[in-house]
Amino acid sequence: MTALIGNNAFKVMVPGGADWMTQPDRLQTIKQRAKQGDRVAIAQLINYAVAHKEIAATVAFSANHLEINLEAPVMPDRQIATTLIQRELISLRQATITTVTISGRQTGAEQPAWVQELQLSAEPLSNSPQRSPVGKHPRRKASFTLTFSDVRRFLAQFNPFKAGFIGLLSLYAVFGASNYTVDGFLDGSDRIMMFLHGVNLIFHEAGHTILSGFGQFLHILGGSLMQIMVPAGIAGYFMVTRQPYAGAIALCWMAQSLWDVSIYIKDAQERSLPLLGGEGVLHDWHFLLLDLHLLAQAQLVGSLTFFLGSVLYLIASAGGLYYSRQKL
Repeated sequence: MTALIGNNAFKVMVPGGADWMTQPDRLQTIKQRAKQGDRVAIAQLINYAVAHKEIAATVAFSANHLEINLEAPVMPDRQIATTLIQRELISLRQATITTVTISGRQTGAEQPAWVQELQLSAEPLSNSPQRSPVGKHPRRKASFTLTFSDVRRFLAQFNPFKAGFIGLLSLYAVFGASNYTVDGFLDGSDRIMMFLHGVNLIFHEAGHTILSGFGQFLHILGGSLMQIMVPAGIAGYFMVTRQPYAGAIALCWMAQSLWDVSIYIKDAQERSLPLLGGEGVLHDWHFLLLDLHLLAQAQLVGSLTFFLGSVLYLIASAGGLYYSRQKL
């Protein structure tokens, strides 16, 4: 890097600059200095903005004007280069820089192939092949370019542990939901499903006991009802106490419990699932659907329960990801 100081201008040339992309801490330091008006830092940031396009920038300062000359083995694309530089300069919020002239040329050429004039508070003023004010072309909307810096800034918004955990729960939903069938349960190869079923079973049996004094129908329904209401109540508690991320995790559990119940419902006619207590034990959903005259619709009722769980799981996953952001 070289710096030349004249009577009215400060000129900086920083060749390349792609190595900044792998040094986020150093880049943040450069940005802080640039926001404070450090001209060398501003020039480094401009080079950083176009480095991934294999463009080198020479930057000159004069009063409130910034002149940027771009050079690359392949002619720099005017729209892309202008957009990248304009976005970087606007993010600095430098009131001392009001106008910018950007020119682009291929390495070895004596004259720039294009010149772009900008005002940081407005859209591009003109596009012309030379510096002459005559022959202006209509303005074109700048194209969107996703950079490594954009992705890094987006990911920095999230707590890695929280985002990672809700991500794992979402992946389980994508790849594990298809196992929530009678055959899938009998196969037992989904260890996560079987473990969570064991947890749900504790509350299921407790529900039978708690509602045993409210008539036979509620006594039988109490098992499935309780295993759904326990995670629902936990989610509600977290929401009321303003812990939305934890509430979203509890909603994922509630959704999984609905999937678990849907297996039991779909087995109402065949009654092929092994029941706690042996073959002589009453099958909850055979009794409930028979009493409701819906036994023939067991597959439909089970599918609707599974669908409700899937919708709830989707909402919970999206909410968990949203509330895993650092500043929430």
